[in-house]
Amino acid sequence: MEAARVLTLAKRFRNLHTVVGSLNFDDINDFHGTFSEFVSERLGLLEDNQFVRRFSLKARAILDPADIAQWLRDVLKRGVVDVSLHIHGNNGAPLPLELFNSRSVGMLRLGRHLVISEVPATAALPALETLVLDSVRFHAFGDYAFQAFLSACPTLKLDLTINGWFWETWRWGGMLSNNYLQRLTITRRMQSGFDGFDYQEISFQTPSLRYLDYTNFVPDAYPVVNLESLEEAKVDLQVVEDREWFGELLEDPDHLSSNPTNFIEGIKNVKSLTLSSSSTFQTLYFFRESIPLFENLHHLTMRHSDMRICWRFLPFLLSKTPNLKTLHIEGGLHYAQKSESLDYVCECVSEYSCLSSCAVEFMDINLWDDGAEGEMEQIKHFLGKLAHLELLKVHSLGSISDGEKLRITNHLLMLPRASPKCKVEISFR
Repeated sequence: MEAARVLTLAKRFRNLHTVVGSLNFDDINDFHGTFSEFVSERLGLLEDNQFVRRFSLKARAILDPADIAQWLRDVLKRGVVDVSLHIHGNNGAPLPLELFNSRSVGMLRLGRHLVISEVPATAALPALETLVLDSVRFHAFGDYAFQAFLSACPTLKLDLTINGWFWETWRWGGMLSNNYLQRLTITRRMQSGFDGFDYQEISFQTPSLRYLDYTNFVPDAYPVVNLESLEEAKVDLQVVEDREWFGELLEDPDHLSSNPTNFIEGIKNVKSLTLSSSSTFQTLYFFRESIPLFENLHHLTMRHSDMRICWRFLPFLLSKTPNLKTLHIEGGLHYAQKSESLDYVCECVSEYSCLSSCAVEFMDINLWDDGAEGEMEQIKHFLGKLAHLELLKVHSLGSISDGEKLRITNHLLMLPRASPKCKVEISFR
């Protein structure tokens, strides 16, 4: 697709003498004079009939917005296909209107901390297929610049990536709408905390979306969630209390302002689901009554960094996944500290009774505690209750002695199995 577009653009430049494949400017490199002077001089050497395929600008220092706008005009009039801006802010100055009316740009990367305050009513990017927004803010009065931007991209179908999505600081309508988009990645840096202060909602009107990687604080509501074509989802959800969160997992759901109900319902068609954090486990438990039937789900990955966090959601989720075939557990197995009345199996999983009716055939486990007794006890339940299990792979990621490797291997191979055809494979780093 991109090669065809380059060929089409080349035909438009019939008197073309040279094609400049790529112009890459990075202020970390050596240059004479100031960085802005260097870029301006290099672009000034271009002939009017030269075609620029790619323009990349990286700067750590603050640049003059007027210079940035002029540089963009210089390459846009030469039919640039790939534009990448990685600069620290534009002081709120508008990007040149030509950028929003380019018939040539097929890939656009904007960041960091750029502010888009105006999208012209005539905006049209008919060739744009991939858009990456890295810590970009939309800040428009009277209209919704973000949705106007998306509406101007009728062929934006390959990939939309939004990194550092501080949506609560945007002035926008809360709607992410594109009928053709196939891949969407939204990443929020959770460690920075959250202070929403106003009612907020997010809607997804993306009926063609097949892949979603979504890390975010959960707003007050998801009024519209159209993800009917979704096949793979990776979700990292953090609910908040009274629209605030300061870094601690919540224990009491009574004062939650977040409501992910429609979002959870909206991803029910997926074939592959990754739960990317302990906070996601917690969110699913708080809203366990909203877990829909995942009839198409074949692959489930549980990824977390704290094995102390309870898996109370797991029985509720597994009861809604009748066709689940593969279960991956990354980050270790959750188990309780042993006491006189407890055998390491936390009450949260109800003795793993949900496994008896589970259709899982392949299971992959990363050990966090290098084969500690608590982890072995959990594996015993998986092997002893998964009647359809055909293969269990166990990976020990720690540095352990050969004697420990032998102990873990012998222990695992001797555990009883509910499935007579189950094989166990153990690997060590």
